[in-house]
Amino acid sequence: MKKEKKFEYQENQYIFPYHHIPYLDSENNVVNHRSLGWGFKYFTYLLRIKELVEEINPDSILDVGCGEGRFLGLLGNRIRKVGVDLSPRPIKFAQAFHPDIEFHCTDANQLKEEFDVVTAIEVLEHVPDEQVTNFLIILEKRIKESGKIIISVPTTVLPVSEKHYRHYTLEILEQQLENANINLEIKHVEYVYKSSYLLKLYSKLTQNKFWIIDIKPLRNFIWRLVKAKYSKATKENGEELVLILTKK
Repeated sequence: MKKEKKFEYQENQYIFPYHHIPYLDSENNVVNHRSLGWGFKYFTYLLRIKELVEEINPDSILDVGCGEGRFLGLLGNRIRKVGVDLSPRPIKFAQAFHPDIEFHCTDANQLKEEFDVVTAIEVLEHVPDEQVTNFLIILEKRIKESGKIIISVPTTVLPVSEKHYRHYTLEILEQQLENANINLEIKHVEYVYKSSYLLKLYSKLTQNKFWIIDIKPLRNFIWRLVKAKYSKATKENGEELVLILTKK
């Protein structure tokens, strides 16, 4: 292989920091795999929000609580994309993975710019009760007069995670908006992703403390099944609540 091809081959490996896939556990043993069992659900709501943004067709977007920038990385380059997060570690990852996107380790309130779309994806449940009103006020300040806010939150269909302050019903979010007394109204509501016995069984059989099994045809089949049967949900079974808000 020519020298230039070898360099290109190596460079392409860094779409992910693959040297960090194996790691040392607490007993200094090498573990070769990392796995997150909620990947299907994660991409179900992430790709749905991507569709909503594309339907709006904005010129600019701000992702509040952007983490490592995965969502903004899914959007096309035509849009001006800005991400903010209070934690410096994910911002450093975001800057490394997506050097073409503007990221800031700061509060969104420190920005002066207004955007066509502001997203807060799986963020509101991490905000302490006494700070929710201020957080919603900040989101409202960051959108243009004709702008839109897209919020996604986990619902009460799931038990509250240790790292969350609350899970949501539509009524809880409506009450928070009323308490904030801001110029926002809900224009669109949908529920995303419902689980099933089959999906839970697949997860238990393929990812547990004893083994990880990844059979590509089976994985692809399950993903197609999720998109066809389990991506759309109702108030009774939806694990994620997605809303679009506009100024009144």
